Amino acid sequence: MALKRRSFLKVSSAAMAVGASFASGAAVSASLSSRERLLMVSGYRDTETDSRFGILVMDTEGRTVADFAVPDRVHMADICPHIENTAPAVLVNSRTPGAPLRRYDLAGKQQAALDIPAELHFEGHTVFSADGRTLFATASDYRNGEGRVLVADAVTLELKAVWSSGGTGPHELVRDGDFLLVANTGVRTHPDSGRTPLNIETMSSQLAKISTITGDVVHTWKSPMQALSIRHLDVLPDHSVLVGCQYQRDDERPPCVALAHPQRDEIELLEPDNQWLAWDMQGYTASVRAFPEVSPLAGQAIISNPRGHLLTSWAATEGIMQKKQALQSSKGICLRGREGWITAGAGELWYWSDGELLRLSEQIKPGIWWENHMHGRVLNA
Repeated sequence: MALKRRSFLKVSSAAMAVGASFASGAAVSASLSSRERLLMVSGYRDTETDSRFGILVMDTEGRTVADFAVPDRVHMADICPHIENTAPAVLVNSRTPGAPLRRYDLAGKQQAALDIPAELHFEGHTVFSADGRTLFATASDYRNGEGRVLVADAVTLELKAVWSSGGTGPHELVRDGDFLLVANTGVRTHPDSGRTPLNIETMSSQLAKISTITGDVVHTWKSPMQALSIRHLDVLPDHSVLVGCQYQRDDERPPCVALAHPQRDEIELLEPDNQWLAWDMQGYTASVRAFPEVSPLAGQAIISNPRGHLLTSWAATEGIMQKKQALQSSKGICLRGREGWITAGAGELWYWSDGELLRLSEQIKPGIWWENHMHGRVLNA
């Protein structure tokens, strides 16, 4: 998919009110010129009724590539990997009870759907196999309070297998070679009560490592605090896992960023003595994204926090927070090379480079509110 070049969007003076530092617009324009085939996708809901939902695909300059309505609230969407004889497509995940997984073309036509099996509901996250032909999705057996990983054909969405997730309430999952890392939140829910947690007093959250060959759970790490729920993940070059948590009680604000080392059983809380950071993060993380192994910034990561209106940068392999920046309702993150793109609030798109923030667009689309996650993929590169 080739996208034509156009001049860079100028920065609005209103962006200065956010309190973030700014990069040079000319430098960003030159940097992005070679990245026009990176497409990014996020779900949104309308701000007027909060009951209409959509998918927006954009390029790295904030230009809309696709925009279409979907029937259910989106938790996460992803650009499908290119497979021979298939056109670009978007996979859409919802946490709405009963909602299926759906695959759309860029015109918004549904190509395939995977209906949720009886007694299960999807938990909002998927990841593709290395060749892009297999899809792994988190789900919960709400009757028994057990987590599941559904394995499906990535194009037809035909269900192939159902595995244990190694815990309760699985949420995000990421792939590391022939293994999946699954965030088992420990939180039990039921369709009749929506997202209301039913077991805060007894919940136990684990990170599980699952073989994509056998479906077996080969290792688990337990959350360091009883009500600290493991939610979001990314894998670092040394195969450790950066973990973003959400604290389920109101009695304190503990650290909510952690590291799981491959050869250890315990998860290490990061910045445990940084009380100001813990207070500002309010026991909450949204998107956790690490720079890939091929990046000059491999080992570093960015975490969004819409509740605390923060964006934090981390030397993740060392477990050190590098920078804390104000960003109102920060949401999805997409990283490539030395750069990042972040969705925020009511349709904003921000650009990150060397720790500096620049607002690319004050409003990608009027009247929308971004959902928590954004994913990107280079097509036909």
